[in-house]
Amino acid sequence: MKKNYKEIILNKDSRELSKHIAADSVDFIVTSPPYWHLRDYGYKEQIGFKESYEKYIENMTLVLSECFKVLKPGRFAAINIGTVVSNEGMKFIAGDFINEFQKVGFTFRKDIIWHKPKGTTKWQRGATQFTQNPFPLMYNTNINHEFILIFQKGDRIEEPSALTDKRYNKKFTRKMAYSVWSIIPINSPKLDEKHVAPYPEEIPKRLIQLYSFENEVILDPFAGAGTTAKVAKSLGRSNVSVEMSEKYCALIKNKLNSTEFNSDNEDIYSEVSDIEVAKENLDVSKKEYEKRLKAYQKLLKETGKIQTKLFLDEN
Repeated sequence: MKKNYKEIILNKDSRELSKHIAADSVDFIVTSPPYWHLRDYGYKEQIGFKESYEKYIENMTLVLSECFKVLKPGRFAAINIGTVVSNEGMKFIAGDFINEFQKVGFTFRKDIIWHKPKGTTKWQRGATQFTQNPFPLMYNTNINHEFILIFQKGDRIEEPSALTDKRYNKKFTRKMAYSVWSIIPINSPKLDEKHVAPYPEEIPKRLIQLYSFENEVILDPFAGAGTTAKVAKSLGRSNVSVEMSEKYCALIKNKLNSTEFNSDNEDIYSEVSDIEVAKENLDVSKKEYEKRLKAYQKLLKETGKIQTKLFLDEN
C-alpha cells in the first residue's frame, strides 16, 4: 500500500507555509496551536508567549491564511484549542479563531468538545481558590474541556465513492456519532516527548480517520514533538511537519523512525454485529460501574471512620 509515501519535516515558520509547500497540495490539516501567554516553547519568534492577545490572534490569522493556500479545495482543517483565563477575563479563543478562519476563506463546519474525564486533569488555580472560599460570587471551575473546530476550504464535497469503496462499520460510526469526545489528556511531558504541551494521539487519530484517505498528505503546521506525524504514518498517510524548534524537529525525526507505516491495525471498516457493539458497550459500562462502586465504598469507609471518631469524642 505504500504508494508515493512522503515524510517531510520543515524547520520553518508556519506564517510562511506557502513558500515551502505547493498550493492546493495538502489533503487534511490537523494541529494544536501554541497556547496564548501560557507556555514558553523555548525558541525565538514563537507565537503566543509574552505577546498581547491581539498580536497572538494576528499571528495565528497569518498561519490560517497560509493553511488555506496549501489545502486542496473542498478538503478540511481541524484545530484543537482551549479557553484561556487571564487577568483581563476569559479569552474565548475558539470563538475568535472561528471568526479569523472565516475571514481568510474557510467555512466553519462543526465543533467537537474534547472532554477530559474527571480526575484526569491537573487542579487549576481558580478552582482551588473556590474550594478554599466556597461562597456566593466566588464560583470558579476546573476547566476539563477544550474545543476541536472543523473547517472546510470552500463548500465542495468530494464524492467518497470516487476515492474509496470502504464504508465505516457500525462500531466506529457509533463511537464517532456524538459531539463530545472523552479522551484522557497528557498532563505532563513524557520522558520521550520533552515537549511542554503534548496532546493525546487519540485526537489526531480520530480526525485523520474521519477526514482523509489512505496515502493522502496530512499537514501539521505546529508539529511540536510530532504526535500528528506519528499517527498519520501509522495510519498509512504521508505527513508534513512544520516546526520552528530545531530540537522538536529532531524529536519528530526520531519518532517517525520508530513508527512503522500503516501499523495501526484497528479495523474501522469490517462490519460488526449489533450484538458485538452491545457487548462492548456493556463492558465499558461494567468498568465504569466498578470504578464508581469503589469510590462509593471508599467514601462509606471514610465516613465510618469519621462517625467512629465522633462517637468516641462524645464519650
